[in-house]
Amino acid sequence: MVDMARWAPQEIDTMAAIASEVVAQVGTNRTVIAVDGQDGTDLEHVAAALVAGFEQHGVQAMAAAASSTDADALRTDLVTPFRTTGAGEGVLVVHGHGLLGPSTRTLWRWSLWVEQETGRLERRADVKIAASAVLDVTDPDHPRREWNDAC
Repeated sequence: MVDMARWAPQEIDTMAAIASEVVAQVGTNRTVIAVDGQDGTDLEHVAAALVAGFEQHGVQAMAAAASSTDADALRTDLVTPFRTTGAGEGVLVVHGHGLLGPSTRTLWRWSLWVEQETGRLERRADVKIAASAVLDVTDPDHPRREWNDAC
């Protein structure tokens, strides 16, 4: 019996595909997106990889750590300054746990929920449904975009 390894895209390919999805859905004119996820996921790494994905498409992007999960503080510290200091194309990827809570969901034009196999049963359906996309990082070298379909 031949052992055939299952092919999976590299991280940069997955993140470039997700960046392409963001560009198609919401554009890149001072766009602010959120990266939130399950406890234990490296959201800073995912945000940096997503920034690299945007750069693959020639889109200027930068990542920032959320200062809190308070909507007013996030708006004052990150969202408003990014949207008002500069013109044209640009994406800000804000990362932090709790960014897809009910009080902060409206700050983001697009959002990514990050999870891994460990503890998947505890994943929170309410924030997953709020996310624009779901990313499985069980294999960090080969993250997978999951289709969180309701059908």
